[in-house]
Amino acid sequence: MASSDSQPHKRSDRHETYRPTQDIIIFMVFVAISVVVTFAMGFTGTKFYMSSAPDLDITGLVKKAVFMVFMFCNSITTVASVATLMHLIWACNLSEFEQVQTALIRAMALVTVALISMSVAFVVRMLSCCLP
Repeated sequence: MASSDSQPHKRSDRHETYRPTQDIIIFMVFVAISVVVTFAMGFTGTKFYMSSAPDLDITGLVKKAVFMVFMFCNSITTVASVATLMHLIWACNLSEFEQVQTALIRAMALVTVALISMSVAFVVRMLSCCLP
């Protein structure tokens, strides 16, 4: 008999420890880029709004309402992206697979909210450029 048959086999259980893969880090970079884009979009939107403020007639009020929607959507995107980054950093520091999976599910839900809000902000921004 071989000596390896008498030794107990070690079971590799992936639920014991989990090391973050490259995918989580790539996801973190993607979310950080979305925060930077949203932040820059907010500054350029403010500059655009300030140039159209002197004539506050009906189009000025519509532009003001559009600007408020734009800034609200940008705020949602920024907050959701920062919360996503916090969940991903938390997932990198965890060792149990179930906890990492829970953190990633929450991060995916937050980044979905951020992307939807960012696309609404882009559409509102494009509509505000078309107003007379």
